[in-house]
Amino acid sequence: MSQPFTPTLKWHVKVLACLLVACIIAWIGVVVITKRLPPPYQHKTPAAELTPWLHPEVNK
Repeated sequence: MSQPFTPTLKWHVKVLACLLVACIIAWIGVVVITKRLPPPYQHKTPAAELTPWLHPEVNK
């Protein structure tokens, strides 16, 4: 009878590296696709009144 599969540290590193690379590629793909959307759906910068921590110059 064959032994069950027992993953080694090397196997874990390879799998996690592949997952990380896949997530980075997916993120870049989403960013590229969303930049090509028509004007009402494009990424917008939040208003300074709603996000004061992003706009410290307004809160002086």
